[in-house]
Amino acid sequence: MDKSLVGFDAKRSSFYTFNETAEFVFKKIKLGWKEEKIVTALAKTYDVALPALKKDVKTLIKDMMKNKIIYSTLSK
Repeated sequence: MDKSLVGFDAKRSSFYTFNETAEFVFKKIKLGWKEEKIVTALAKTYDVALPALKKDVKTLIKDMMKNKIIYSTLSK
């Protein structure tokens, strides 16, 4: 296994493997970064249109919350 971030949900017996971008977002949320700051940092790294990047980050955060990987964020 490479250096991917992996999580385990014991209640559901489920593993979650984050790709590089999801790992970046997860770690920044843990540091208290707001959604907009995360988007700005990612925009400096990836050649992606800002509206698409904002949508993707928002969707990722919602998915993390839905799967109880995170419980709340400082987004907005």
